Amino acid sequence: MIFRKRFARITFVLALISLAWLILGIFELAPLILHIPGETNLRAHASVTLLFLLLAAWAFWNEK
Repeated sequence: MIFRKRFARITFVLALISLAWLILGIFELAPLILHIPGETNLRAHASVTLLFLLLAAWAFWNEK
């Protein structure tokens, strides 16, 4: 259970960092450096943010 809680905290912090980078990238204050072939840079960064949030939600889910 300790691993899951630590994993949740780490992925939540990564999601917050990714979200901040995404917002700064939208306003062109930070470069959007993640490139996925066939996708826009904005969509790639949004996908990473959602992935981290999904992992954090899974780790926090059903915690006792």
